[in-house]
Amino acid sequence: MDKLVKYAAIAFLIFFVVTAPNSAASIIDRVFGWLQSWANGVSAFVSDTAL
Repeated sequence: MDKLVKYAAIAFLIFFVVTAPNSAASIIDRVFGWLQSWANGVSAFVSDTAL
């Protein structure tokens, strides 16, 4: 059952990228922006506490 869900999710992602590439790119860009903001926050925290 887990394999079926995994393959269905992968198939959905491929379908989404093929049918709506602009939306998929926008979502990926937004996620990477969030990750960058999070990493900058962690970096600032570590820099401030290391002193």
